[in-house]
Amino acid sequence: MYLTIKQFILLTLLLCCFKITNAQKQTKKVKEYYTNGVIKIKGFEKNNTKTGTWYYYTNNGKLLQKENWKNGVLKYTIKYNEKVKASEIIYQNGTIKKLKGCGC
Repeated sequence: MYLTIKQFILLTLLLCCFKITNAQKQTKKVKEYYTNGVIKIKGFEKNNTKTGTWYYYTNNGKLLQKENWKNGVLKYTIKYNEKVKASEIIYQNGTIKKLKGCGC
């Protein structure tokens, strides 16, 4: 049984759509909110592990900290003060670097 050109193109399109859908399921955007509707956490997960930059906010919407993840491993965290200025970086090995000019 041979496929016509139209059937072949349709089958190819369906298979491509299925592949794209599976890839989208592997990486997903994560967002959590406080009960007042303000964003609490946002980031991405790939294969159910954190990846890329994750953002954490206070209940009034100010940036609290950022984390950088790679393949589920935390590389570093940047903490912010109440003026939303970076105040310190905490590296994977536990080393803490205080930042100057943070307005602390």
